[in-house]
Amino acid sequence: MTVEQGLAKSPTLHSVPPFFNYVIKRQRRKSLALHVLVDGSVEVRAPKWLSRTVIISFVEGRVDWVVQQRSERLLKLQSLPVYRDGQSHYFMGQRYRLTLSRGTAAAGLNAGLLQVTARDPDNPQQVQKSLEKWYRQQAIAVYDERMFACFESFPDWFQDRYPMPPITVRKMRRRWGSCSSSGQVTLNLSLIKMPQECLDYVIVHELCHLHVFHHGAAFYQLLGAVMPSWKEREALVERLA
Repeated sequence: MTVEQGLAKSPTLHSVPPFFNYVIKRQRRKSLALHVLVDGSVEVRAPKWLSRTVIISFVEGRVDWVVQQRSERLLKLQSLPVYRDGQSHYFMGQRYRLTLSRGTAAAGLNAGLLQVTARDPDNPQQVQKSLEKWYRQQAIAVYDERMFACFESFPDWFQDRYPMPPITVRKMRRRWGSCSSSGQVTLNLSLIKMPQECLDYVIVHELCHLHVFHHGAAFYQLLGAVMPSWKEREALVERLA
């Protein structure tokens, strides 16, 4: 893969900085793709053989869309959690106020508050580390419990054919979950902050991939049979993301 740089400007949008840099990543692929990442950076993924002129023209034809997407991404970055006393953080769809104290790194819910201790509670990185350790501990337990419940919702023929898969918990930037060809399910740590219906949707979605590895008609037929409300749940995940 080779990487190049580019610069583009929006002729019409002025509510955000209209200039943006973008990276051209030449890969073994057949088509052009334009991506605005969660941090607001822009990537163009292009075939190795495609001329730079064609790539620039492709980007310039979509500049206003890119600027709008960057505006939304950067606005979302501003709303990321703040690790200070009194700030709000979520667990299983409920919002809790953070209370900080000095001590051995730990966290937990008490009287409707999310209490976190850190060696230096004025250090956001230490507070974040304590909180994320607790989130991971909760995720391991909750995800296992919901995996069992979701697996049980599948028809008998499915449960007879496929074993309940093990779960790996990871921080992921672009996916809520994944299912490998060997049947290993990986779930995003951040799902522990969402309501249970969101977590269940992602688990059922990945379980469906045990039987249908693509997103074709057969996949959605199985998903709809197991979870008729999947569209509403998917929309909720996207809204809360």
